[in-house]
Amino acid sequence: MKTTKSSHTATLGKVIAALPSLGPTSARMLMEVGVVNAAQLRNLGVERCYRLLRFHFGKRVTTNFIFALEAAIRGISWMALEPERKNELREMARRIADELRERA
Repeated sequence: MKTTKSSHTATLGKVIAALPSLGPTSARMLMEVGVVNAAQLRNLGVERCYRLLRFHFGKRVTTNFIFALEAAIRGISWMALEPERKNELREMARRIADELRERA
C-alpha cells in the first residue's frame, strides 16, 4: 500500500500531538517550522523551538506554549512544572519576544 505525503504528515502530527502537553494545533505548528518528531524537539531544546515558533507565528505563540514544550520534552504535564522553572521559562519567552521585536 502506497503512503501519501499528507497521510505521512498526519501520522507525524499525531505522534507529536501524543506527547504530554501538546495537542493537534501545537503539533501542526511545530511541523510547520520543521520539528517533525520528539527526537528533533529534544535535540533542538525548548529555547530554539520556541524561538522558531515565535518567529514564524508571532504573538500566537504565548508563554503557555513554552511551558508545553518544556513539559513535552520532559514527558510530564505542564502542570507538573516547578514554579522556579516556570519563572525561568517566562523570562526566556520574554527575552525571545524582545529580541525578535528589536530585529523587526
